[in-house]
Amino acid sequence: MRIGAVLLFVLVGLGALRAPAAAQDKPVVAVVGTGNLAGSLGPALGRAGYAVVYGSRTPARDSLRALVARSGPKASAATNPQAVARAQIVVLAVPAEVVEQVSDGLALDGKIVLDVSGGRKRVAADGYLELVSDTAHAERIQARHPSARVVRISLPSIAFLANPQLVGTPPSVLVAGNSPSAREAIARVLFDLGLDPHDAGPLRFARVIDALSLVGQIPGQQRRAELYDLKMLPSTPWSCFFDAVAAFGYGRPYDLDSLPRFPRRDPVTSCDEWRRRVRF
Repeated sequence: MRIGAVLLFVLVGLGALRAPAAAQDKPVVAVVGTGNLAGSLGPALGRAGYAVVYGSRTPARDSLRALVARSGPKASAATNPQAVARAQIVVLAVPAEVVEQVSDGLALDGKIVLDVSGGRKRVAADGYLELVSDTAHAERIQARHPSARVVRISLPSIAFLANPQLVGTPPSVLVAGNSPSAREAIARVLFDLGLDPHDAGPLRFARVIDALSLVGQIPGQQRRAELYDLKMLPSTPWSCFFDAVAAFGYGRPYDLDSLPRFPRRDPVTSCDEWRRRVRF
């Protein structure tokens, strides 16, 4: 009994030692901007155990102090350059029309830079919005800062940052970026926020994310009392039934040997199970 009690004490003690280490392993996140998005994202990051540094031109103002207080004991505020210098991940939570110019004033070399802005838009002849560029803000930020690792995500409604289970299941978030390790790092942050990240490949697919964002806004443009967010459902994997690479002439992805490992809430369905479910 005494030996068992000693072992239990040791195991509990080791667990207590591991818990702070795990928390310390989480990267510091700089949130550049203090608007509605920052006011939802920052507190969500704080609740998930991240140290958040808000970047602002006026970090001492009362409203920002209140936001820091809502973002947990590790939160703070600083000027934009100071916030970026302290962080491993930089979220550009500023309006799309100024995001590239804001990035120009920051030392982003070596940082993971998260772009959550929409694409450049205008109202088309049919009254609906359309994209007006063949590149995304994220791609242009990457071109301006070649040593940064820029990631673009399909940010859902900010209501899901407060409650990921708002509709009973968390929304899916597409994650695009040229660096597999940066995609993985952002996926882990999103998972900690209660969202479901999905790999969207290289940064050029930010254009697809921009287009999907416009599609999701169509009901709002039609003045319907609804909007859409993305939910990815498991689908039949071709590789369980035939060699899709040979059949469709796919190339070899540049990151095939270093694919990011995204956290998952549910296990991957085996090929045997898929074959049982799908009977041609």
